Amino acid sequence: MADIIKDEKFTADVLLNLLSETTDDYLYMWDIQNGTFYISDNAYEDLDISRLIEQDVVTSWSGIMVREDLEPWLKDMQMIQDGIKDYHDMEYRVCNKSGRVIWVSCRGTVKKDGSGRPLFMIGRISNIGKQNKFDNVTGLMNRSQFEQDIKALVGTETAANGVIVVLDIDDFKNVNEKYGYAFGDRALNLLSTLISAMLPKGCRLYRLDGDEFVFLVKDGTRETVRGIYENIQMFIGSHFTVEGHQILISLSAGACFFPDDASTYQKLFRNAENAVEIAKMNGKNQLVFFSEEMYQQKLRNMELRESLHACVKDGFSQFELFYQPQVDAVTGAVTGAEALLRWHSPEHGEVPPSEFIPLLEESRLITQVGAWVLEESARQFQIWSRYKEDFSMSVNVSYIQLKDNALLEYLKDGQWGDLPVGQMVLELTESCWVPNLHFLNQEFEELRGMGYGIAIDDFGTGYSSLSHLKELPANVLKVDRSFVTGIHQGSYEYIFLEYIIKLAHSIGLKVCVEGVETEEEFDIVKQTQPDYIQGYLFGRPVSASGFEKLYL
Repeated sequence: MADIIKDEKFTADVLLNLLSETTDDYLYMWDIQNGTFYISDNAYEDLDISRLIEQDVVTSWSGIMVREDLEPWLKDMQMIQDGIKDYHDMEYRVCNKSGRVIWVSCRGTVKKDGSGRPLFMIGRISNIGKQNKFDNVTGLMNRSQFEQDIKALVGTETAANGVIVVLDIDDFKNVNEKYGYAFGDRALNLLSTLISAMLPKGCRLYRLDGDEFVFLVKDGTRETVRGIYENIQMFIGSHFTVEGHQILISLSAGACFFPDDASTYQKLFRNAENAVEIAKMNGKNQLVFFSEEMYQQKLRNMELRESLHACVKDGFSQFELFYQPQVDAVTGAVTGAEALLRWHSPEHGEVPPSEFIPLLEESRLITQVGAWVLEESARQFQIWSRYKEDFSMSVNVSYIQLKDNALLEYLKDGQWGDLPVGQMVLELTESCWVPNLHFLNQEFEELRGMGYGIAIDDFGTGYSSLSHLKELPANVLKVDRSFVTGIHQGSYEYIFLEYIIKLAHSIGLKVCVEGVETEEEFDIVKQTQPDYIQGYLFGRPVSASGFEKLYL
C-alpha cells in the first residue's frame, strides 16, 4: 500500500476518479511547479480534450475555449503561476465532443509553500448550462438570463437608460431545410460568434429562441444602434461561410428604448418584437425603431383584418366598386373605366385601398375578394357595353391570385354569357411582372388566348426594365402619375414619357398615362401622343350610378 501511495500519478488519478463518482463535476489537480495536470476521466468522455492536457494544461485547455473568453482566462492563469492570486473563480465557454458550446464554472484553490511560491491548485469544473442559464447551441446566455438582466436595469428608481435590439435571421428555415438541422446549429454558433465580435465592449449577446438574438446597449442612441446594425449587416453579408458553404444571410432588427418606450421588461421586449415584425413585413433586412404610432397601427391592422374576414364571410356586403373614366387622349371622349375597390366599414369608416388591399393580400383573402371584384365589374361591363360598343373595363388583379392559380381557373370556369372579354383588361403592377416574368408570361399568354386584354400598371415605378417590354404578353402600358407631376417640355419626365410611348407603339402596345389632374399637365402630356389618359382632370372614381349619370 505504501508503494502505491508513492506513485503520485496513480494516487491522483484514483482519488479524482473516486471522488468524481459522487458528482457530475470535473475534478482536477494542477501541479504548478512540475506542470502536470490531472482531471477526472468523465472530462475526457465529455469534452474535446486529449491526454496531452496532463503535460500542458494551458495550451490544451486554450484549444477548446471560445475565443472571446480566452484572454481573461490566460491572464488569470498567469497571475496564479506568478503567485499573485491564490484562488481561481471564472465562468467561460468550452466545446464538448459533439462540437456544442457549453458554459462552465471553474473554481480552484492554490496551495503555496512558506515563501509564497504556488505549489498546486485543486478544484472542480461545473457544467452550468444545466442551470437554465445558457444556450447549449451557441454558448450564449439564454432568454431566461436576459430577462433577469434586463429586469435589473428597468422598472426601478435608479433605472438606467438604454436600448434593446432584437435580431431575427431572415428565412433561416431555408438553411435548415437545405443543409439539415445539425448544419443549422453550427451556422447559428458561428453567426453568434461573429455578431458578438461586432458589438461594443461590455455589450452582451443573448440567444432567445430559434434564430432570434438580442443585445442591450446602456445609454445607447439611435446613431449607436444604427451603426452597430449596419456593421453587422455588412460583415455578415460578405463573410458568412460555414464548412465551405457560402450562406446568404440577412437580419431584420427591432429596437426599443428604455425607459422612453417602456418601463417594464414585458412591454420593452414586446415593443422590440413588434418592431422586428414590422421590419419583416416591410421587406426584411432592415432595422426598425419602435414608436407608439407604429404599435397603434399594428393594433389597427389586427382589427382591420378581423373586420375584413367578417366582411368576406358576410357576402362582401361592405365592399363597393367605384369607377374612374379613361378617355381618348385626342378627343377627350370616355372610352372605358377602371374598377376600383372601396370598403365602407361600419366600425372603421371609409378605409383607403392603400391600407386594406395589402391586408387582403397578407391574409390571402384577396383570392375571394378578387373573384367578387371580377364578377361585379363584369356584370357592370355587360350593362355599359350596350350603351357604348367599344367601351372597355379595366380590373386590377393581385399576384396572389395568379400565384395560387385562382384567377386562371376562375376565368376558365366563369359563365360570362355574351360578355365581350376582349374589352376586359386585367391589370398587374410592374413590380410584380419583372421578378416573376417566366411564370406570369405563361399565365397571361393563356388569358390572352381566352381573349382578355392585359395591362402593366404603374409602369416606371418598379424595375423599369425596358428590355423586357417585348417579352411581356401585354396590350397596354399604364404610366404612373410620378412622371406627370411637375412635367414640362424638355424635362426628364417629358423625355421619358415621349420615349416610352414611341417604344411601346413600335411593338404594338397602347399607352395610358395616369394621374393627369390639371389642364397644364394635359396640354404637355398629349404632346407625347399617348392613346388614353386617366386622372382627376377627367373624373374621380365614382359609384356605378354616378358613372352612368356623368359619362354614359
